[in-house]
Amino acid sequence: MLITAIRDYLISIGQASLQDLARHFQVQESAMEQMLSFWLRKGTIRQISLTQPGCSPNQCSNCFACPDGAKKIYQVVSSPRKTIPISSAQRSI
Repeated sequence: MLITAIRDYLISIGQASLQDLARHFQVQESAMEQMLSFWLRKGTIRQISLTQPGCSPNQCSNCFACPDGAKKIYQVVSSPRKTIPISSAQRSI
């Protein structure tokens, strides 16, 4: 499935721009954004801001130096494994 391939690809490389992901998987950027939104909701990836030398913070919407797809960078979130605690009441069963 393409969604898991996207996750696995990001895990292997760490981070990538929307433009690079769309090019790698040969899909339109708008379709890639929809697929990435699934992993964003799950907390598996996050969108980080692009800072180039000479860029003003939070001014990407007014800037035309980078293509739109290059402004959106996605990164894998490294989090500790989630465990389900077992209460003492459940152990006595």
